[in-house]
Amino acid sequence: TIQELRARLEAVRAATDFRATGRLVRVAASGERQTYRLTLRARWFSGSVKIFCEITDPAPARIRLLLESPAAGAASIRTGHAGDARPVTVPFERWGEALLETAFTYEDLLENHFQWHKQVLTGETRYGARACYLVKSTPEADDQSHYATVTSWLDRESLYPVRVEKTLRSSGATKEFLYFGLRQSKGIWSASQIQVKTPGKPGSSLLIVTRGAEKAHVAPGEFDAALLTKPFSNEPPGGEPHEF
Repeated sequence: TIQELRARLEAVRAATDFRATGRLVRVAASGERQTYRLTLRARWFSGSVKIFCEITDPAPARIRLLLESPAAGAASIRTGHAGDARPVTVPFERWGEALLETAFTYEDLLENHFQWHKQVLTGETRYGARACYLVKSTPEADDQSHYATVTSWLDRESLYPVRVEKTLRSSGATKEFLYFGLRQSKGIWSASQIQVKTPGKPGSSLLIVTRGAEKAHVAPGEFDAALLTKPFSNEPPGGEPHEF
């Protein structure tokens, strides 16, 4: 049932605790690529997932994001650049904006559509070699989203997505997210690459994870909003990362 599935998804969410480094890549219709290096860390704290994202290279594109997605209540996104007087809260109206002109938006980094009130298990299907649950998520009035619906193909074993389709409220266009390199480490599933594209529209964007550490025990202080405006360091993140 959808209730049992939601309970399993909540357990997966409550296990969030990782570090990762990688690249955000914008692929033009011509095939030309623009690459941004990034680091990510995330952890579940007392009913809320916090995500800290840093674009570290190239220098002109450097920016930090702090995203918080509680199990109950409104999500928030804050951003900052080194040397700013203070962090800035990204208003909901801007959540649908592209991150560094890629197909990923601020909202896509939240990945909180399973927190919406309306979830429907529409059936079971196969995607490639994987048996999947097909789940349709629809935001209601108090669910903040620029999407009208999100349909997820969830691997039955891991409940990790292998494909997600998000339909925009504004245009009705559908964005397709494909997950590659699914792997399990310390009981936690992840993907080494996420591709997003709009069918019929040339070009795509990639989020490629090259190193990561699950159950990283990320400290609460590493999600302090004051870090959004601190000078950048060239030192790699801590933990015990491994190659993906």
